[in-house]
Amino acid sequence: MGQKDDFARKLSAIKAELHSEAKLLIVSKNRSAEEVRAYYELGHRDFGENKVQELEEKASQLRGACPEIRWHMIGHLQSNKINHLFRVPNLHAIHSVHDRHLLDKLLAAREKLSHPVKLFLQVNTSKEAEKSGFETYSDLEMAAESLKGGGKLELAGLMTMGTLRTEEFDAEAARCFQDLNVYKAKLQSELGLRLETSMGMSQDYKIALREKSNWIRLGTSMFQA
Repeated sequence: MGQKDDFARKLSAIKAELHSEAKLLIVSKNRSAEEVRAYYELGHRDFGENKVQELEEKASQLRGACPEIRWHMIGHLQSNKINHLFRVPNLHAIHSVHDRHLLDKLLAAREKLSHPVKLFLQVNTSKEAEKSGFETYSDLEMAAESLKGGGKLELAGLMTMGTLRTEEFDAEAARCFQDLNVYKAKLQSELGLRLETSMGMSQDYKIALREKSNWIRLGTSMFQA
């Protein structure tokens, strides 16, 4: 079986698992532009990168061959990289807006965008010290409020990751995803918003889908043999 046939099989299998409001984000970090293009030619459009420099390079390489590609920034974003990120053609969304300082920097630079970009506020539902993200509802609410009238920056939803350091991996993942849904419902009710969730990776996406995640972020499982 060739690579493209293998990719087609993987894509078909994952799509069969998705509920009606779920979408697949293929995480292409450390993968080649040719691999991204192979999935693009199979009809997929949404790809995520962890580092701005790698995103810039791939976006430049694929601009002509993949004109409808949608790039998602999913890794930790440093404020000094915002201007570089905002120059990426076909930047669609940033899933890792982890604190108010970064959000303010994004808002200050928004006029440099040529088109609207969606933002997901990252929530540290696991409360693990090594993870970034908003940790209280009040901080999250204030951040969401600040995006009203955000111009080309649109609040699209909330993002989280399940607990990593635990012996109860599945239960903890479910708890983290359920907590994010509680935050989402409260924000939607109190601020009159319609939000999506970005949660679930290769090791826990099935749990995320059970918790009605709108975006699952798969990398390893989409490329490994």
